[in-house]
Amino acid sequence: MVVERDEKWAPEFPSAPRGRLVEPSSSAPSGRSRGGGSFTPSSPNSSDEEAASVSNITNQCSPKSVFSLVSKFSAFKKEIVREIGFGGILDTPCISKLNFRLSAWLLSKLDCEESCLVFGPSRRIYVHEDDVGIVLGIPSGDIDITTTSVTEEQLDLIRSSIGLAGSDPRSIKGIEYVLEKHLDHQSSSQEIDGFKVAFVVFVIAHLLAPSVKHDQVYLDFWGALKNPSSLDRYNWCRYVYAHVLDAAQRVHAKIIAKGRATSISGCHYFLQIMFLDNVDLNRLNKPHKVVPRLKVFEQESLRMMAVMWK
Repeated sequence: MVVERDEKWAPEFPSAPRGRLVEPSSSAPSGRSRGGGSFTPSSPNSSDEEAASVSNITNQCSPKSVFSLVSKFSAFKKEIVREIGFGGILDTPCISKLNFRLSAWLLSKLDCEESCLVFGPSRRIYVHEDDVGIVLGIPSGDIDITTTSVTEEQLDLIRSSIGLAGSDPRSIKGIEYVLEKHLDHQSSSQEIDGFKVAFVVFVIAHLLAPSVKHDQVYLDFWGALKNPSSLDRYNWCRYVYAHVLDAAQRVHAKIIAKGRATSISGCHYFLQIMFLDNVDLNRLNKPHKVVPRLKVFEQESLRMMAVMWK
């Protein structure tokens, strides 16, 4: 994290939290369009229609779905997940409810050009792509995912290897079948590779870079799946953060155009942990020696901390 641990911020909502200005970091991924940060949204605690409400917001980020999957994994499957660098995902807690209003507000506060959450002229939390790895425990390899490509034929082969069929290449209906199949030391390399690919696709769709549509996934990362043995060499942190920036731009545009955000995409769960990990909530603050950070932010902690900053 960027903010000093011994100098946390004390929230003063509905006004902005009090904080220490820190030096910016070059976290915005290259190749992404990035908007400015001059927009000033409403407070997350306002009662008007400008703030997104739980009842009308569309969202597919689901830590609970990931928890439900990995909690059933055998020791053998968990070891495979660790081998490809996604061991932090195994620590995903059972979060049955995310505070969408908080997520929409944080996305509206994210300055995509400066790569920081802005709460005032000198009140901000700078966010780096490396923070994604600290929070979620995923690889930050040396290969940029945006430099990879996949042909339609290759995409069809990858999809068929994990049991996906149908005319819509974005659909991942039925992928759980591959993930739930029994695997052990007697399993073939083809079966193990299929599990690796299916796992990455599943966590991208449900946690790391979810779209706004159920059971659908982006196609911009499939080039990285062509060689399952090299999954840990890709910079998944940069990929995830790029989609967070895109989600922030969408929220900015929707609030400007319609007065409120009706849908949120990307891993806004990451932003919640970043924010709550860097504000002063007294006894509710978590020990900072534990990584990945998601491990210590279970459902009750998220709920109580969200209540405290209101």
